[in-house]
Amino acid sequence: MTEPSPRLQRIVLSILTVGVAASRLVPLSKTPWDWDEVLFCMAVGEYDVAAHQPHPAGFPLFILLARIARLFADTDFHALQTVNVIVSMCVFPVMYWLARAFRFDFLPAVGAAVLFSFLPNVWFYGGTAFSDPLAMVLFLAAVAAYIGAGEDSRRYLLASVLFGAALLVRPQNGLVAVFPWTIATVRLVRAKKLRAAVAGTVAVALIVGIGYGLAAWATGFERYADAVVHHAGFVTRADSVVADEYRPPLLDALRLQLDPYDAGKASLLLNILAAAGIVLGRRRVVAELLLTFAPFFLFTFLAANPLGSTRFSLIYLPGIVLLAMEGTTALARLAEKLASRSGKLSGVAARIPAIVQIGMVAILAGRFATWVLPAFESPRTAAAPPTAAAQWLDRHAPRDATIFLDHNIWPWARYYVRGRKQVMVFDPKEVAPHPDARKGWYISMGTTEGEGAASFVRPRDRIWNVVVQRSFEAYVRPATSVVAFGTGWYAPEWDGVNRWRWGAGRTTVHLPPVTGRHELRLQFDVPLDAVGKPVHVRLFVDGVLREELAAKEKGNDVRLLLDCHGRSQEVVIAASQSFVPARAGGDDPRELAVMLRGWSWRRVA
Repeated sequence: MTEPSPRLQRIVLSILTVGVAASRLVPLSKTPWDWDEVLFCMAVGEYDVAAHQPHPAGFPLFILLARIARLFADTDFHALQTVNVIVSMCVFPVMYWLARAFRFDFLPAVGAAVLFSFLPNVWFYGGTAFSDPLAMVLFLAAVAAYIGAGEDSRRYLLASVLFGAALLVRPQNGLVAVFPWTIATVRLVRAKKLRAAVAGTVAVALIVGIGYGLAAWATGFERYADAVVHHAGFVTRADSVVADEYRPPLLDALRLQLDPYDAGKASLLLNILAAAGIVLGRRRVVAELLLTFAPFFLFTFLAANPLGSTRFSLIYLPGIVLLAMEGTTALARLAEKLASRSGKLSGVAARIPAIVQIGMVAILAGRFATWVLPAFESPRTAAAPPTAAAQWLDRHAPRDATIFLDHNIWPWARYYVRGRKQVMVFDPKEVAPHPDARKGWYISMGTTEGEGAASFVRPRDRIWNVVVQRSFEAYVRPATSVVAFGTGWYAPEWDGVNRWRWGAGRTTVHLPPVTGRHELRLQFDVPLDAVGKPVHVRLFVDGVLREELAAKEKGNDVRLLLDCHGRSQEVVIAASQSFVPARAGGDDPRELAVMLRGWSWRRVA
């Protein structure tokens, strides 16, 4: 297929670069949403890796660029976001450069760059305060420079500078550049340009050494070293295959990696085309793509939490997109050959590759773009729930109030709620005995009901597929109204409309130390279909039987009126029947007896 003229190529590239850059303004998030984003905001103001401001190993280049942007931005978050927006505007030209480095023709290189630019996670994360977009662009640029360097010493040095800079953002992603660095270095050595190879390698070492050396100096060398070691151990225990009890099965993990945003048919088509590229594509190109991107793919598969694939995949998805374009090109050429053998189609045979390539990119990029656009609405227009909860608390909590912050929301509380005493707790039961509980406020992830509570919820619509699935609900409430679900209860669940919490045959609820008459209301279901007979439910308050019912219907509503005298009380719910789904052929090993659908705790006259 004939390449377009250089002038036409420049025009096309200019138009697409500007168009894609403008599209990066669409998904701008209104506030930080995720844990890491808030830690980055904290680090812009006070850098301390040992305090996880930010996580080890410290992201020094990202924070440095954000501090520069902070000179012009009104908030720490907007400074971080500015860095990402500028970087994301470079996604199209960098991906085009990468495709050309792997010897793609003009049209498939443009197609790969367009398609990659509009993948849901690539587009969305460019409007956030995560470090991933900067790392992605720097690593891809380094790979492109190494692969395309040939025997050019200057290009090799440029690639080394880019590689070192990328390692100052996310060093764990460095696997993607191991093969490109190796092949580029070998070429220079064979060309007897040993000094250039040494200079490039030294440049990488100096950039990384100076960057992380400054991070350690700012933190304190001993504190920094301890933080890095402990964090590495935690990640291994919590995210890798060693922590198999917390990870989905390997086949599910593989599916998450190949379709990290659950886009269905569009992702399936992309992966089918990538498989076609592996089978039908140019042997050398396919081998180089696999040697470049497969190591990081395998690393994330074995060492990272698959539930975070929507972010980790930003580094290996370029390889899948390039393989898909290689497959599209191979299929297009096959169609061209078949058409040329037909007398009726021989006149248009030469145009078939372009038609197929443009059509396939239009279908996939168009589908991904229209699929993800609705997901941008809530992050763009409303504050994220934990941010909204912390900001509400800062506005409404008295200055002399004590803030009890659950460990799952501590960065937001520390960053947004200023000027109050703060106490971190790991269980709501820790709030009630504290001497400051009477004038305190409690903030946590999740949802709640009851007097004085304020809940903040983001709908689990399309955006649920694109982000790490957490921080969709948060709440604050007076510490005196904190009800703690103790032993026997499982984590809350939600199907997008209804919320519930399963409990075993014996569960406990801990009530706060208040005075006066209060009502505890429990709305719950019992599994009559599973156990096949009525379930006798008894409720004890501090060991005294207060309510007993024979639940002959699925739904039940119980109200306990309690005279409270300034001490916490324990409610025990005992059910006579329970079942274990796994014993009936299911895959849920829990003992299930009571499904709590709703509850409230309020003062009554």
